[in-house]
Amino acid sequence: MVPHPITTIYYPRLWWMLSNLVNSILKISTPPTYHKTKDEIVAEYEIIKRSQKNPEHFAPLYRKYYDSIFLFIYKRVDHQEVTADITSRVFLKCLKHIGKYKYQGVPFSAWLYKIAVNEINLFFRQQTKFERVVSLDSHHLQHLFEEIDYSELQIDTEVLVSVLLEQLDATEIQFIELRFFENRSFKEIGYLLGTTEVNAKIKTYRILKKLKELSKQIKYND
Repeated sequence: MVPHPITTIYYPRLWWMLSNLVNSILKISTPPTYHKTKDEIVAEYEIIKRSQKNPEHFAPLYRKYYDSIFLFIYKRVDHQEVTADITSRVFLKCLKHIGKYKYQGVPFSAWLYKIAVNEINLFFRQQTKFERVVSLDSHHLQHLFEEIDYSELQIDTEVLVSVLLEQLDATEIQFIELRFFENRSFKEIGYLLGTTEVNAKIKTYRILKKLKELSKQIKYND
């Protein structure tokens, strides 16, 4: 899986500037929850088994996850109509292949997000006029900067994140988004990006090391 390269990242339009628009579109006030309890996983699997026999039983899962899948895509595409189209394709593919679904140690939602990741990457490969967007908020920045120790840098955080993340390729951006902006486990990150839990952890910390080195260069060149 080779994502479309990031040519421009719209950092001036950070996530806190988009949040009001997204919330008005989705009519939601809280971010999606990525972690599931054992009981939730079991309950969902019962619905899935019924859906495998009759697609009409999928409706509760569609209603449950539509908003979160839409938001996941919108934060990367920043275009309402395109997001709606990709979201529709995600659920169509889900229904088409629901009969093959098997529990693999991650929640059913992870399967949906994996389809979404693939559809987003496919969209950017096919529609080169669109540019990949990274959406952030102040909490995301704090979480990331705690890892790279930027406290001694006399530079605005928005400027710093623009400088740093523009040095990452598309795959590296995905690891940072999933881990630090969405707080996903390494197991789920590995599943979504087609690698193992161990490799997801190794790759993420290699990217952090790269960001730390870049931040040092900024400090010494300031």
